[in-house]
Amino acid sequence: MKAMVLPAFGAPLELRTVPRPSVGPNDVLVRVRAAGVGLTVVIMTANPGRVTSFPRIPGHEVAGEVAEVGAEVTTVAVGERVVCHFYLTCGVCRFCRSGRETLCTTFRGFVGQACDGGYAEYVVVPARNVTPIPAGVSDVDAAIASDAIATPYHACREEARVGPGDTVLIVGAGGGVGIHGVQMAKLCGGWVVGVDITDDKLDAATAAGADAVVDGRSDDLAARVRALTDGRGVDAAIDFVAARETLEASLAALARGGRLVIIGSRPPAVFGVEATFRVDPGRMLYDMLEIHGSRYVTLTEIQQTLELLRLGRLRPIVSRTFPLEAAEEAHELLRKNALVGRAALVLDL
Repeated sequence: MKAMVLPAFGAPLELRTVPRPSVGPNDVLVRVRAAGVGLTVVIMTANPGRVTSFPRIPGHEVAGEVAEVGAEVTTVAVGERVVCHFYLTCGVCRFCRSGRETLCTTFRGFVGQACDGGYAEYVVVPARNVTPIPAGVSDVDAAIASDAIATPYHACREEARVGPGDTVLIVGAGGGVGIHGVQMAKLCGGWVVGVDITDDKLDAATAAGADAVVDGRSDDLAARVRALTDGRGVDAAIDFVAARETLEASLAALARGGRLVIIGSRPPAVFGVEATFRVDPGRMLYDMLEIHGSRYVTLTEIQQTLELLRLGRLRPIVSRTFPLEAAEEAHELLRKNALVGRAALVLDL
């Protein structure tokens, strides 16, 4: 089969012909139809220790159809259209059994990093990692929904607890995940301020439903956000960038009882700067502020996100699609911050 392979740490992806993966007793073989392309993959190729061995096929936002099932698999059948969960979890620890599987105590890594992923014609994943795609939802939309839309679904509902009338700050509002965060916050009833640093991304955030936008290149982001909220600040700030400057500005922009949710990650080994930010414990105490880390989603939340797509409650924003062999071109555009919304690889077998 054809696959885009990461041959070594930090190297560009290469198109190769590799053996089709074999299926274990509890696995499924998925014929890949679409794979989302996001900054997570770009970061993992340049962050030491994330990829467990080389060569490796990256890609975790995967949609396709089941081509083969293992001998012990009874939950999914050949021919079903499915998407994949990103995390390789045990399913039996206290976190997995309480619906918080992203905190699995025997976590085995990530699809596309600890095992080969979806930048290929076929991928093998545990059967417990797939869930059906509803009729009427396209492969591309389903693929990006498994992370780029489901992640803000969890962040808005469980961490930021956005409700009707809440004011919500979305930092990185024109990016592949943040632009869906704008829509999700609106769906929850929020009044949304979007922040980004290019004109096309600010325009995209407005088109996605942001009630106001702020250019992140301007001075004193927190003051500008407070001015938009009559000085009160926002009830929730969801930071998809997570640079030191954006985190401190988001915290400063919170109203009393506000919640900062951190989704972005900027490893110093990749970005060359430290993202650690300052917190005033006195203000945290006096205003009863909260800081949440929001780490991916549960499989149930992917199912719920797909149902929202089926119902037409959300609009997946995929600005560009690429053939499999152009994955490195898509990665380079991400490195340059030149993509609005999400990108995807589309495979035609």
